[in-house]
Amino acid sequence: MPSAHDLTLKHFLDHGLHELTHFDSKIFRTLKTLVLYPGKLTADYLAGRRLRYVMPLRLFLVIFAISFFLYSRPGVALYDIHTIITASPQGKMLDGKIDRFAEKRHLSKDVVVDKFNEHWQHDVSFFQLGDVFCFAICLAILNRHRYFVEHVIFSLHALSFTLLYGCFNWLYYVHYGFTQNWTLVFASAVIYFVYLWKAVPQVYGGAGWKAAMQALLLTIGLEFSRIFFMTFTMMLATIQTFR
Repeated sequence: MPSAHDLTLKHFLDHGLHELTHFDSKIFRTLKTLVLYPGKLTADYLAGRRLRYVMPLRLFLVIFAISFFLYSRPGVALYDIHTIITASPQGKMLDGKIDRFAEKRHLSKDVVVDKFNEHWQHDVSFFQLGDVFCFAICLAILNRHRYFVEHVIFSLHALSFTLLYGCFNWLYYVHYGFTQNWTLVFASAVIYFVYLWKAVPQVYGGAGWKAAMQALLLTIGLEFSRIFFMTFTMMLATIQTFR
């Protein structure tokens, strides 16, 4: 049973203010370490130094939620079938399938598109950790004799960084529109590579060309896991929409 003091308005406000400022200090410290000191968050977590930072899963979910919100806005919607139709060579085939399905069910095309997008965004939210586990499997293949959960922690931190970087890229897409920019794609890949090159030795040891080769393979693995995640969730949304 809480005491009478615990139920006073003053105690409630003091406690709420303490929690808010404490979380603020933790999140800023965590983000600073995530960005400026690659691999340190994971190394500190595995060494038991955890109280100063936001927990890995919570950090990932918060940044994912922000990224998902940004990339669901009109004009920069990543998980939107309109984006696939205009940007992908296979878009015309899918567009035709939507037209035929709408005609067969006596629905407007907009209704079918909205239904598809609703399924896709729901699947992305539900399977958001799939990307983490795919990347963790890549880590496990390259770094054996470690507990799988260690790879998951590293994966949560690394993907938190990529999502955070994607939030900055969002500013470009807002200004110039959501179009394929290979210069931006290449720059992103280079940044991920450099980040992983710095992070890997902090957690797995090694340095120099060994760490660089591992970072290169992980960057490739990261891109493949993202492609798989996008393709899987889109195919699942297709099945849910046209069944």
